[in-house]
Order: sequence, then C-alpha cells, then structure tokens
Amino acid sequence: MIFLFSFLIIFLFYLFWEYQFHKKNVAKIKIRILVNGTRGKSSTCRLIAGGLLENNKKVSCKTTGTKPRLIINDKEYPIIRLGRANIIEEKKIFRRLSKEIPEFSVTECMALVPEYQTIYNEKLVKPHITVITNVRNDHLDVMGPTLKDVAINLARTIPKNGILFILEDENYLEIFKKMAKEKNCEIVYVKKDSVTDEMMKGFSYLEHKENVALALAVCCYLGCDKDKALFGMKKINPDPGVLRIFEIEIDNNKAYFVNTMAANDPDSIFYLWEKFNNLNYDYKIVLMNCRADRVERSQQLGELINEKFIADYYIATGFLTKPFISKLKKENILDLEKKEPEEVFLKISEIIKNKENKKWLIFATGNIVGYGEKLVKEFQKYGKEIDYNLWS
Repeated sequence: MIFLFSFLIIFLFYLFWEYQFHKKNVAKIKIRILVNGTRGKSSTCRLIAGGLLENNKKVSCKTTGTKPRLIINDKEYPIIRLGRANIIEEKKIFRRLSKEIPEFSVTECMALVPEYQTIYNEKLVKPHITVITNVRNDHLDVMGPTLKDVAINLARTIPKNGILFILEDENYLEIFKKMAKEKNCEIVYVKKDSVTDEMMKGFSYLEHKENVALALAVCCYLGCDKDKALFGMKKINPDPGVLRIFEIEIDNNKAYFVNTMAANDPDSIFYLWEKFNNLNYDYKIVLMNCRADRVERSQQLGELINEKFIADYYIATGFLTKPFISKLKKENILDLEKKEPEEVFLKISEIIKNKENKKWLIFATGNIVGYGEKLVKEFQKYGKEIDYNLWS
C-alpha cells in the first residue's frame, strides 16, 4: 500500500513537472496561431505560414491533414506516429520548437472531442490568435449532433484575451461573438470577397478564396506586406490532399481524374461536384472510396450522391462498401470492395475503352487516408497533371 501511494505521488509530481516544462517551451514562441474549423484547416495553416515566410519571419507550421507534417521555416518534415493520432503529441512538437524558437507558430487543431478542444486551447497551444475556417456537416458523431453543437465546440478554442479571425458571413456568428465576449477576445471579421479571381491566379491546385482571405487577414494583422504574403502563399507546398486534376488517355478517350477525397463532408463534396458537373463531359463516373471505420460517413455520402449526383457509373472501392451502396437507387453500380488499386484502374479502363473519342469525368471522393491514397497514386501514374486555373 505504501509502495502504491509513493508511486502515485511520484507519478503526479512527474505530470506536474512535464506540464511546467511544456509551458516554458510554449512561452518561448512570441506569437502562437491556432487554426480550427471543419474544413480547410491544413490549407489555411500552410497559407499563413507561406505569407509569413515570404515576409522574412521565422515560422513553424504543424498540420494534421492528409499526412501530418511539421514545417520549420523552409523545410518540411513528416510527423511519425507509432499509434493513433493523439493531441499529446503537441508536447513533443513544442519541445522541438523550443530549440528552433520560431517567432510564429501555426498549429492545426487536431482535437475533435469537445473536452479535448478545451485542453488544446488552454493547456497545449495557448494561442494568441485563433482562426476558425467554417462550420460544416462533418464529425457530427463526436462534435454534434447538430451544426449548432459543432459551432459551440469549435468556440472552445477561442483564446482568452486574444484575437479571433472568422468570416463575416459565418452562419453561427452569434455563438462565436458570445464566447469571444466571455473571454475578452477581439474579433476580426474577414470578407470572403476581399480576395478576387485575379488574386487567385497562380495557385496550380484548387484553393478556396475563404482560406486565402483568412490567411491574408492574419498576415496583414501581423504587419506583413499583402502582396508579398499572397506571393508566399502560392509558393508554399500545399497539403498532399488538395484537389488536383490528371488527364489520362485511354485508347481514343480522355479521362479527367479529379481527386476530391480530402473533402469528405457533404457540403464541400457537393460544392466540388457542382463545379465539375457543369463542365462538358460525355460520360461521368463517381468513384467513392469507403473506410471500414467511417460507416456513418459512407452512408451520409451515399444519401448525398443518390439525391444530387447524376452520373453514368457509380463505383465503390475500399472497405465495407455496403453501407454506401445500400443508399443508392441507381443503375450501373459496381462494387469493387477490397480490390487492389490496379484492379480498379483496369476495370474503369475497360468501361472507358467501350467508347471512342469521348471525354470522361472520374470524380473521386470519399476518404483519402490509407487505401484512398494508394488509389489516387495508381491513377496519377497514367496521367499528366493539369493546372486547375488554366483548365477550369
């Protein structure tokens, strides 16, 4: 009994010492920026970092998008995880940054559970600035059940006595205003239309004006030259999951493989479908990649595609495809569950080969992590990338 009590005291002392050590590491960074929201967090983090770097600032940027990455100034490093993602990894990140001591740190919030959002804000990052990108229909099983609940939980990361950057037309603005007032936090309202089509030229991939507007607002607030910041945003490497287009020639047909797998909430996916659906194609294929641990998302996207997508073929890949297929009341449905990426490519090639001199859209959506990434690489092997802005 005495041994257990002694062990407990030592363990508690160790936790206290670890936290004090972490606080010192965090405090070494002059300005800490936390980016939260449903979609666009990774992109917004990189955009802010790019803008600051081009203005000769010492910057670190940690993202947890398609692949977790740590950027320190002009170098990018993979974040190696031995198990599942855990918010405690921020201790290790800040321990490393304490040796580099950047002037600015930009961190993507990786917490979903409401209580973890609070810990992330108050204990792990302690941001001076929080950016909230949007409130979308995703992770409702953890942050919901309603969008209002999602907004309330995102508001947990508003910094005390800090600054919040948010789009002025956000649907749940009153929730953020209320929490900001309670925390004595200043709000900077950002106009989406502050970024023009002309300003977006130079992004070779699909970047969203909202993300650029928020990132520019943060950089300008921190004293950056706006033109330099925008230039830096176009220079920095995008998240590996950003939307890219590959043109693939199959016999006498041209197929355009559009990778939207990183945009896995219904609102974002429908927005992208509308952008591409309105262009001129002879045939359309919806390629949905399923994950065994994302059954609710598969069902959700099945309902969306059934109600709002009109295509010639609907193909399910990955694992546990039945929840998705069960929602479809369509013709020409192919279940390629557990098929290797090479088999999927060959099957789609066979479909396309039956036509001549036609233009095809292959709209790939669902989940990018794991099998999805391998599937994308298989299609990219046979195609050439097209600049999104020139192509569209």
